[in-house]
Amino acid sequence: MSPMRNAKITQLLQAQALLVSFALGGCQPDTRSPNSGLALEFPSREDFTGPADAMQVKCGTLDCHGQIGRNLRLYGTYGMRLDNANNPIDPFVTSDDEYDASYWSVTALEPEDMTRVLKGEASVIDLAFIRKPRGLEKHKGHQLMTKGDPLDRCLVGWVTGTPDPDSCMIAKMTGRPQPDGGT
Repeated sequence: MSPMRNAKITQLLQAQALLVSFALGGCQPDTRSPNSGLALEFPSREDFTGPADAMQVKCGTLDCHGQIGRNLRLYGTYGMRLDNANNPIDPFVTSDDEYDASYWSVTALEPEDMTRVLKGEASVIDLAFIRKPRGLEKHKGHQLMTKGDPLDRCLVGWVTGTPDPDSCMIAKMTGRPQPDGGT
């Protein structure tokens, strides 16, 4: 492996380790934006399990956001695991630490924009994790949801403080990979 590639891998692992240390150590990141002094706000962590499960089956696989090379990383059953003893797909359990790591990955993707949405100063469409799966912005994974479908209602409900557990469950069940490779 080239020295440059080794350096990039080392940087990625260090970034992941920092994210994991927040999740595992119970530390909370500084919620003041270094660029604007804006006090950052985040959606509920308590209501995140449903959206995390729904995103995991659609977006969190090893060939997508369930890998270390992505700026939005989803941890859990279908992709990257925090504990090397847990293999993807077996067991069908995402740990609390994995939910925490996914939560911080999603909320830290665009923290200032997330804060503006939560304060009512912007729309959810201003968030990349809504725009990209809706197909409104280039997305390697193509369009994964449309406005008002179960995954969309699940994610938007979580961000806006109106969780929709039924939509999250439907999105999770309809997005689960099938044995024949389809969804």
